[in-house]
Amino acid sequence: MSVRHVAATILLVAGCSLEVLAVLGLAAMRDAFDRLHFVGLAGYGALLVGVAILVRESFSLIGDKSLLTGCMFVLVGPLLVHTTARSLRARERGDWRAGIEDDREREGR
Repeated sequence: MSVRHVAATILLVAGCSLEVLAVLGLAAMRDAFDRLHFVGLAGYGALLVGVAILVRESFSLIGDKSLLTGCMFVLVGPLLVHTTARSLRARERGDWRAGIEDDREREGR
């Protein structure tokens, strides 16, 4: 077993572990807003899997695409979470800006 193979295996196990933790977090949370926090964790798991493929396959068509896919998950994840939270709030209150002043007063700002 080479060092490259061991490193790829460790990265793959770490990435898959993060994915499993993200799924368990999604299943365990009761509120949709709480579930959104675990989407970012899934993005980093995908990045680790992409890096594991890159380590195993080196810079080739497969390695480059896996790294690009992992980076896209990490970069687009926060945008997806923000957009989803905004639409959930709009659905809940009619307008996403509704109730912001009430929330600030409750927090003491």
